[in-house]
Amino acid sequence: MAEPLPVILCGKTEKIGETVIATLKPEFEVIHFVMTPESGAVQIPALLRGETDVPFDSELGSKDYSRGIAAIILGGGYEDAGIYLMREAAKGIKSVPWLRPDLSKPAPPLGPEYGKAMVERIKVTVKELQDKGTMSEDAMVYY
Repeated sequence: MAEPLPVILCGKTEKIGETVIATLKPEFEVIHFVMTPESGAVQIPALLRGETDVPFDSELGSKDYSRGIAAIILGGGYEDAGIYLMREAAKGIKSVPWLRPDLSKPAPPLGPEYGKAMVERIKVTVKELQDKGTMSEDAMVYY
């Protein structure tokens, strides 16, 4: 089996984050969990630059920064302004896909089932990016 892809997960709550992290395994390893756009605007650029002494506001994530970042996964609680803030801060550092939920698609209410449904969509989307050879492109991709 291939090594799990190292990803940054951005979520508003650790409770949903825990479920998402567990469900993303074994295909993905969440190495860092970002809880606010403001902290993401500091932490994500540092991680994309390969820094390892990065501040964090959550204990979630493996904190194993040795393999870099393959993708940034955004939860449904992040709005346009917050995403823009983080993307602008990270602009031009390293090209990775930013995965954002398509909120027009049906999903369960917030809770464990919501996280599981989002993970299935993430896995399908990343597989499509890998098949197309576009995992190293800086793009906003909806899942």
